[in-house]
Amino acid sequence: MNLNEAMNIVKIFKNESVKETLNGLQKLEKTISISNFETIYLAAKIIKEASSQIDEIVHASGIMIAKEVWLNEDEKVEYLSLGAGNHKERFDMETNLRIAEFKFGKWNEKSANGIRRRGYFGNYVSLLAANDPRIKYFVVEDKIAFIKFMSGKATWRNVLNKNPSGFKKLEKFIIENKKEYLVTVGEIYREFGEWVTVIDYNQIIEKIN
Repeated sequence: MNLNEAMNIVKIFKNESVKETLNGLQKLEKTISISNFETIYLAAKIIKEASSQIDEIVHASGIMIAKEVWLNEDEKVEYLSLGAGNHKERFDMETNLRIAEFKFGKWNEKSANGIRRRGYFGNYVSLLAANDPRIKYFVVEDKIAFIKFMSGKATWRNVLNKNPSGFKKLEKFIIENKKEYLVTVGEIYREFGEWVTVIDYNQIIEKIN
């Protein structure tokens, strides 16, 4: 079985919604033979293996595109971090003029996006709290969804409760700026929105042509 065949098999199994398909199986409404499940299992394994570390590949290639088309003529790259992840001391891109973090991936409107919210907000906080004179950019692939979250009523303590590093950074930043009364993510964003420029990655892609 090749990759294209595997993708077609999984697509048919998923139908319009994996959740609905699985719910039907759980309720014993759907009947699929053992041999078909063996085929589906093999197809899914092939796709999983082919997509191993795909997030890091997307992250790295996206940043390298930005490096070539986003920067000013007099701007020099001083540091790049191409691996996807939230546990690092420096930023994805550092030049003599700016520091930037990149986040790729679409937000799921039907999901709470807990992991995504924590990761995005953690990166945003790292930029916000950085004692750095350079211009700060947070580059996201789904700006509309991110700004909707950033304008919401989720408490920042709850969002960062599994990110101790981000929690401490924001807590220290808020205290230093005498803004201890800020409770929600939306309040943080309204108060410090101009400190970090949020841009859609599509704006960078448009510069290619």
